[in-house]
Amino acid sequence: MKKTILCLIMAIISVAVIAQDYTQVYLIGGAAPNGWSNDKAEAMMLVSSDDESAVFTWTGALKASDFKFINTLGTWQPSFNAATPDEPIILGETHSLVYNASGDDHKFTLPQAGFYTVIIDLKKLTMVVTEAEMELPEELWVVGSAIPNGIAKLSNAYGIANFLYVGELLEGDFKIITTESINEFTQYIVPLEEDVDITGETTFIITNDATVPGWNVWAADPVYKIKINLVGKKSNAEIFESRDKLYIVGGAVEIGWNAGLALPFVKDLQNPDVFIFDGELKIRPEHEESNLFKILGQLDWNPYSLHPYNPNEPLLESKNLQISVGDNKWAIDEDKQGRYILTVNTLYETIDAQYIGNGSSIQQVKNNRYFQILSMENGIHISMSGDYLADAAQLISIDGRIVNSIRNAGKDFVVGNNITSGVYILKIDCNKKHFVQRVFVK
Repeated sequence: MKKTILCLIMAIISVAVIAQDYTQVYLIGGAAPNGWSNDKAEAMMLVSSDDESAVFTWTGALKASDFKFINTLGTWQPSFNAATPDEPIILGETHSLVYNASGDDHKFTLPQAGFYTVIIDLKKLTMVVTEAEMELPEELWVVGSAIPNGIAKLSNAYGIANFLYVGELLEGDFKIITTESINEFTQYIVPLEEDVDITGETTFIITNDATVPGWNVWAADPVYKIKINLVGKKSNAEIFESRDKLYIVGGAVEIGWNAGLALPFVKDLQNPDVFIFDGELKIRPEHEESNLFKILGQLDWNPYSLHPYNPNEPLLESKNLQISVGDNKWAIDEDKQGRYILTVNTLYETIDAQYIGNGSSIQQVKNNRYFQILSMENGIHISMSGDYLADAAQLISIDGRIVNSIRNAGKDFVVGNNITSGVYILKIDCNKKHFVQRVFVK
């Protein structure tokens, strides 16, 4: 009987081993570029495979957080985990992997962000993490017949070693270069496969060969958004469509984590990709994750959401955001609780937070050489500089309605006295110049 049971156990183990997929594996976690999104985990490259080993490698930027490995996109198990809870990575040393079909879900933890190479062997169940030496270009240009002026510089204002192109593309082709003008040192960033359309995600190579073809643009459009990730050697491009609405939800928000009651942003009528939230954010012990929040594109958790690059990223330090990647949240500082004005640009994927606080009822918003604007409890006070006098002033609601209009306004005046709180557009005519400014009334 014991022998029969032992045979059955060995047969089950044998079937489980045979069921393992040694042809693919993905890195996932808070340390990974796409966080814990199991449908966007980082594919590792198979470098060697035989009867005794299946070696995969991945090189890229990792955050100071935790990670593990999954066998298949879109599923959590089977996975390959650490042998102990929150096992700290020791660079250059071999760590054991545990094949996990249903057991303990231990993770590895990386103490410091940086560029790393991760090597794992799925059959020997081992892993080694080492620092990676990466020489990345600091500037990139896009050139070709699809570019309206033939050449354009990419922005590198977000993420790690990430570049962004926002603008028009014509029917044609283009490639990306590492120098403003082509010379003997120029490197070319081109898709791995030929005859590839720019839309969607593609893998690229970096080469010195100027004859390798670039990407195709089959559909012209005035607003494309192209992201270039030099570390992962991936591009992602889309024809950009403006959002209609954004909402804020979280423990630091009055309504808590109720997506159906999330608070709306106000859309900037002059810039349809800019959204403004003016409200109170504070630590609310009655809610889970009481100091955190994120942003939604609908009164539901999916499909569109905005997140910071790092878990619990301090709001006032945050400049860039990710769209529908992972589930990181922004954090409110304990000593910075109160009224905030958040400005989100969904095209350039930026966020700007102004802490207004709970202080004086008068808060200076903006100065220039012609006038100062002060936000008051119930209106907007304008003080003209020097000898300048305002010829006219208008305060317009966010839906385009003129709230207050003044002719021959003079030197010091109030527009929109006793109006409700919210976001308005202020127009001032002075010295044959026209000024337009968003203002916030408490």
